[in-house]
Amino acid sequence: MEKENDLFLTILIRLDKEEVLLDIILIGGWCPLVYKEYFGNPVEISMQRTADLDLLVPNPPRIHKDVDVSLILEELGFDRKVSLLDGYEKYVHPDLEVEFLTPEMGRGKGKPYRIDKLHINAQGLRYLDLIQSHTMKTSYKGVSINVPEPTVYVLHKFIVSDRRKKPFKREKDIETARQLGEYLLDQESQRNKMREIYLSMPEKWKKDLIKIVKGTSEKIYTFLNSIGN
Repeated sequence: MEKENDLFLTILIRLDKEEVLLDIILIGGWCPLVYKEYFGNPVEISMQRTADLDLLVPNPPRIHKDVDVSLILEELGFDRKVSLLDGYEKYVHPDLEVEFLTPEMGRGKGKPYRIDKLHINAQGLRYLDLIQSHTMKTSYKGVSINVPEPTVYVLHKFIVSDRRKKPFKREKDIETARQLGEYLLDQESQRNKMREIYLSMPEKWKKDLIKIVKGTSEKIYTFLNSIGN
């Protein structure tokens, strides 16, 4: 994964140089790498990454600077691929694929959200407003970056795992959430944060979450089940 790590860092450095990272949020499978550094490299947090690099554009977008992100990725060796079926785009490199996502609001658009100031399209997905509402600023290898609060990352991973069509991706989501979640519960500040965020969730989300966690992690299930409403 060394080539992927190097490319990941190169992307962050280029986007940071153009101030893009001020306005977007790193989500998805590369977050544990950032959390691992943030918490001082504990062995409990897996070094597993994915071939997908997901970046969240808040909805509504609050982009303060016009930057052609599509051109930056092209300069780094990425090809822009657009789905003929629905118009969704991703940027493909032999070592990594980059996608831009945004919270789907209301009834949904059923088509990409155009982010004019970044010159890209973002795919709208449900549940991302949970992440958008709970982020923190940290750094990775000296680059300042926005990521989800670790406890939000865990709860979100569990919820969306049930929507995964491919079993191996669902299992990977659950295992990532389980590992990080059990580590976080050993810290009082993170337990308090998980309690606060869980209580703020809609009842249906809570029920779905409890159902998924029950067969996955006794430690996390016991904690969430003890909170009540």
